[in-house]
Amino acid sequence: MKNNILNQPITKLPFVEVFKLENLGEGTFNHYQRFNFHQLIWSTAIDGNITLSIDFTDFELFCNQAVVIYPYQNIKIDVTDKEGYLILIHNDVFFWINQKIGSDYLNGFFINQLVSFDSRNARTMRNIVELLVAEYSTDNRALMMESYVFSLLFHVSSIFEGNPGPRDYVDYPIFGKLMSLIETHFIKEKGTTFYIKQLNISAKKLNQICDSITNKNIKYLIQDRIIMEIRKELHLGKKTVKEIAYDLGFAEPAYLTRFTKKHTGLTPKEFSKQ
Repeated sequence: MKNNILNQPITKLPFVEVFKLENLGEGTFNHYQRFNFHQLIWSTAIDGNITLSIDFTDFELFCNQAVVIYPYQNIKIDVTDKEGYLILIHNDVFFWINQKIGSDYLNGFFINQLVSFDSRNARTMRNIVELLVAEYSTDNRALMMESYVFSLLFHVSSIFEGNPGPRDYVDYPIFGKLMSLIETHFIKEKGTTFYIKQLNISAKKLNQICDSITNKNIKYLIQDRIIMEIRKELHLGKKTVKEIAYDLGFAEPAYLTRFTKKHTGLTPKEFSKQ
């Protein structure tokens, strides 16, 4: 029964959708949007690059680079005259795949890190994507689609984790745990002491780990997460500054205003107008 279900068209099940960037309309992503599923963007253009903004941070995606975008992130992409692929992956499919892979990159511990491919790995990437596109354009069977997406995500995460970078540090697992703790507790725990105690590590050592991987210390990583949440809520426009302040644990709205001004150069009102 399971095999019969998996071989049905994927439209009846958790989805995978594939688009060529050059086939998307120019206005598709020219303003900030949020989606409740995972996305993978891969740039294939040899001349030129893809300009995108994720959670109000600008990125340049060059030829043979990929990036995973996570649910509810604010994204804006300039797709004009760009070549590449946009793959939309239902969260159930994404989580099922990562249960098998067990990748901290896919878990989001190194959120929105760009993954670069050399010529050999780029050919492998292209072969997998072409198989995915061919299946999507014909039978679009769930089992085949999920198999190709599994191969694609495995390839991307293994390239990231095999390249010089975070995986070279012996303290990489500590950084992964830290990012998970910040994501869970940043509203109530805005200081560094909580995280240092949870990880049973000295402040000096933890800051060394953070700086070696991100060029930021733990204090700034916590602040970055708070600022991202403030920007998200201001962009959505569903809450007043007062409501956002109290929801994020600020005693007074004025404290949130000063915090935002200090770390972004803009007050909440100025950011909303921008």
